[in-house]
Amino acid sequence: MILFKDKTQCCNCNGCTQICPKDAIYKIADEAGFVYPAIDPNKCIDCGLCQKVCAYQNIEETNSPSAVYAGVAVDKNTLKKSASGGIFAAVATHFLKQGATVYGAAILREDNKFIVRHIGIDKIEDLPRLQGSKYLLSEINDCFIEVRKKLNNGETVLFSGTPCQCAGLKGFLRKEYPNLYLIDLICHGVPNQEFFNSFIDYNYSGLKEISNFIFRDKTKGWELTGRIDYEDGKKHKYIPAGTSSYYALFLDAQIYRENCYFCKYASKHRPGDLTIGDYWGIQKQHPELISSGQFTPKEGVSCIVVNTEKGSHLLDDINESVSLAPSSYEKVAARNAQLLHPMREGRYRKKIIELYCHNGYHAIDCFYRKKYRVQRIVHAIMSLLPYQLKNLLRSLKH
Repeated sequence: MILFKDKTQCCNCNGCTQICPKDAIYKIADEAGFVYPAIDPNKCIDCGLCQKVCAYQNIEETNSPSAVYAGVAVDKNTLKKSASGGIFAAVATHFLKQGATVYGAAILREDNKFIVRHIGIDKIEDLPRLQGSKYLLSEINDCFIEVRKKLNNGETVLFSGTPCQCAGLKGFLRKEYPNLYLIDLICHGVPNQEFFNSFIDYNYSGLKEISNFIFRDKTKGWELTGRIDYEDGKKHKYIPAGTSSYYALFLDAQIYRENCYFCKYASKHRPGDLTIGDYWGIQKQHPELISSGQFTPKEGVSCIVVNTEKGSHLLDDINESVSLAPSSYEKVAARNAQLLHPMREGRYRKKIIELYCHNGYHAIDCFYRKKYRVQRIVHAIMSLLPYQLKNLLRSLKH
């Protein structure tokens, strides 16, 4: 059996690994830390299931958007804890109250490093673990098997993840389930976890004093600012995206998996019942919603794309917990290009991967400081400005 011919054909959704009846597929990382499945020929029986369930290579999505909205969660606490408008949290709360299980990505500390992994929760108090952005491909492990078991037992499941993870689950299940709901995220592309932990080790001396890493913090407003929490519970460090090598290279599409640059889900045909993300540029696309006070950009605003009838019913079910306003796919895509096409490979990606493989993260940071010198200065100054002024300057730029 051949799982893929080249790295552009594998998104590491883990569907093939979980479907194998002989446990013949294992994971192996390449020199840059990107993980791929491989087959143990001594266990493989050539049943072909691994190829049949590969949605990324073999299954085309036919969903098309039927409605598009801007939205925020009505509950201010939910909105505050979310990276954008809190729509995922509002949907997840609805399901948890109904006794369902919600799956999503959580950031964990294990063996002196950070791990982003998909977990299932069934209690509202655990929801904060799934809230917020994680700019990494999460480990799926045996989640698909767990989801299938729950679905076959008649339980309701809400699964959120990158489009390729949602499509991977659908391919793994091989049939429709009325009790399964999918939310896919507007995804730039995904770096790997080894690279991220190398960034932490080099810049922040590992995890010795760090209790948590938050990829998107809204303490200073709705923008791309990371936050490190320290063990003493009092000390925090904020990381403006433009002054951090990891964030800058992420945003410039320099450090994604190879398949991300060819992602077929970066289009109108999405695997989720709903697609959600940040409604960047809402001030320009819907100034009337800002001037009327329906949405406050500093608090964050989500965009919601309805892809299926099930997704439409889902929004009806949570209408009291969210504030929605009609929009359009074109307006949302104006600042979310991944809804139209994959991110284009950054011009320095090959050089960056080569540097990392041969010289580690030290070489990456040196490269960043040299190539991004002007950007670092500009963003360092911007980080000191009040949110309203920064927002105005960004609007003028775009």
